Amino acid sequence: MSDQTKKTERSVWTRRDFVRAGLLTAGAAALGAHAHAGTLPAVTAAGPAYDLDDLARNVRGRLLRGNSTGYDDARRVWNLAYDRRPLAMVRAVDVDDVRRCLEFARKHTVPIAIRGGGHSYAGYGVADGAIQIDLATFTSVTVDRQRRVASVGGGTRIRDLLKATLAEGLYTPMGSCGSVGVAGLTLAGGDTRGRGLYGTACDNLIGAQLVTADGDVRQLGPDKNEDLYWAIRGGGGNFGVVTRLDFRLHPVVPLHSAAFNIGWRDIAGALSAFGDLVLLAPDEARAAFTVDPQSGASVSCGYFGDAASAAAYLEKWKAAFRPSEARMSTSTPDPEGEVWAATCLAVDGAFIEDLSSGVVDVLSRAAVEGRGVGQMLLGLSNGVAARIPMTATAYPLRGTGLSTLIAAEWNKPELRARAERWVAETGAALRPYSRRAYVNYLPPSTQERIRRIYGVNYPRLAQIKAHYDPANLFRENQNIQAKG
Repeated sequence: MSDQTKKTERSVWTRRDFVRAGLLTAGAAALGAHAHAGTLPAVTAAGPAYDLDDLARNVRGRLLRGNSTGYDDARRVWNLAYDRRPLAMVRAVDVDDVRRCLEFARKHTVPIAIRGGGHSYAGYGVADGAIQIDLATFTSVTVDRQRRVASVGGGTRIRDLLKATLAEGLYTPMGSCGSVGVAGLTLAGGDTRGRGLYGTACDNLIGAQLVTADGDVRQLGPDKNEDLYWAIRGGGGNFGVVTRLDFRLHPVVPLHSAAFNIGWRDIAGALSAFGDLVLLAPDEARAAFTVDPQSGASVSCGYFGDAASAAAYLEKWKAAFRPSEARMSTSTPDPEGEVWAATCLAVDGAFIEDLSSGVVDVLSRAAVEGRGVGQMLLGLSNGVAARIPMTATAYPLRGTGLSTLIAAEWNKPELRARAERWVAETGAALRPYSRRAYVNYLPPSTQERIRRIYGVNYPRLAQIKAHYDPANLFRENQNIQAKG
């Protein structure tokens, strides 16, 4: 067994650190053909000629259009598989800029795309024919140590939030990649570190400022605009532009971890053992099963708390995965987290409630068939996040389960077809076992699938959408359709 080390966390159970050369020119067209069935007509930058000059004069931020210097760089998002051309992009400098963009969109029936961190797997920070509102200047972070509350701008990235909170010895559950936008993660619910102890990111959102389609600036919280406050905690960017988020903070607790390399041998057996161990995982536990396209499967587990309790708990995992040697570590949150360079990626997701023999068979076969291109991440969702009632927020992933990301990356155009095919086939094979999924893990998806994922919460989401955005200006997302 290796010596125990102490370090800041470089997530032991999430995605690979992809650093690829030449990827900026590797992919072009958008993934899939899942068009949104919205109220607005389809618009392209080459369509009706809108007079953008008035908008450019009325906003304080810079407006870019197709012939502007820097347009192509500005429209590029992290997932380079999506090559979309917005009508115009506005780097808003204040809420008034946001309101003026919405006014233009209402007048001309143009959709809105909201860019926070630009890290959406489905490329939703940019859209063909849309007005893109870029929140890159909304990056203020304030921490009230006495109240244990952090407030951030809508364009803040995870690393900047955590740098500020950790300096005060405090933490709020966030994702593992520091360059991801706080808002995009939180509005989808947030698959996060420490959700067993503290809940997901949206469970710790105690307030927000939202600009709705009519241009009104609304304060949200438990006793302010409660319907919107409920909806944005899991319902994504369907209801407006979030310009501020307020989070509950918690003391930092060390994570004691063990990681096991499985490789390509007996992936099915390792999955079954993993499934047995997570069934009764305590709130303090964190666990994941990953498949890397080159090195194969690995298992990691962790325990938040004191070293003695952690050692006793992790001993069960060591016994289950012998003779694999456990790599031990103790960590605290790292604001940078993992680094995943811009790339071309196909994705799908599933929320697996039980690693039954059928699910194990699907995953183990897919792992072997995808060798060289396919990767998987099965992350435990348990404890506090699991016990919150399904209808308490819009976030649909309640109950204990494994939030699963299926992904395949390519760096040459000729490799795209295999990557997309493997993801599509694996996702389809899991669908009979899983109705739900983390919406941030999805490709652009059909209305039928979005309804199925939100389940009992969808009718209420549709009613709120109809009230605040009947024209569906905010449709460049996993779209909630207004109830007619």
